[in-house]
Amino acid sequence: MSTSDSKTQMAQRLIDGLVTGSPDSVRSLFSGPADIDDPFAGRHIDGGFEALVRNWGPAKLATIRSVRLEHSTIGADGRFCGAEFELILDKQGKEKLLNVVAVIEFNGEKMVKTRLYYRRARVDGEQHVRNRILDVPQHIEAFLPIVGRYQRALSDGDANAQADTFSPDGRFDGHGESTDLGEGLGMGIYEGRESIRAVLIQMFGIIDRDAGNAGGGQHGANIEKLNIFSDGVTTVMEFNIIDPNHPTNRVHAGVAAYEVGADGLIKEARVYDEAW
Repeated sequence: MSTSDSKTQMAQRLIDGLVTGSPDSVRSLFSGPADIDDPFAGRHIDGGFEALVRNWGPAKLATIRSVRLEHSTIGADGRFCGAEFELILDKQGKEKLLNVVAVIEFNGEKMVKTRLYYRRARVDGEQHVRNRILDVPQHIEAFLPIVGRYQRALSDGDANAQADTFSPDGRFDGHGESTDLGEGLGMGIYEGRESIRAVLIQMFGIIDRDAGNAGGGQHGANIEKLNIFSDGVTTVMEFNIIDPNHPTNRVHAGVAAYEVGADGLIKEARVYDEAW
């Protein structure tokens, strides 16, 4: 079994242990104290970790019908894994989709730290803000060229330049519940470059409005990049969105996966945060 396969399997065992509420099986994956940061429970190391596993939010507040691994990105010579899962929940008889990302730091073949990202609103029906998780950079790799262009356009507030980094049939999945950002339910799924362009124009319009400069259109997203690793096709980036125009300088923590296609453009951007 390759290192990539073994670490992907460990990520699967982690999620399975959370779904079944099995602290011992989860703890066995770690080289030292079990260290997990979760959207509902926050960060717990050993002591509170057991309660986190036994009462994991998605499994406690809904019934988990299925778990499927969608993507796994191993980078930094095996130090980091970004495993993306699709969970189907049954919440009071209604089916809900929940996408969960586990960013795992390894020491050899054992886990050291795990940070989970998912949209809590899919579980409890309420919008949340995921505050800062990381304070200092963990590992920073140079972006693949097209991902670097995407990031520059995002920082510059240039919707057209950002949209042009996608393939004509590219896909943006913000894992929210609406394609209209004005509803405040999170960025949904946008298929095709022109659909992506339209929502980016809307997004930068909201950023511009919040900055008090309606119509100026030059206020980009203020992104603090804290962990970047790649397998040569997909780049995973943990980040904070800094909102200097909010009364409390609100911070949104999140993670994104950018998959590059054979044409050298972005095939799919998968973003997991709770910013909208």
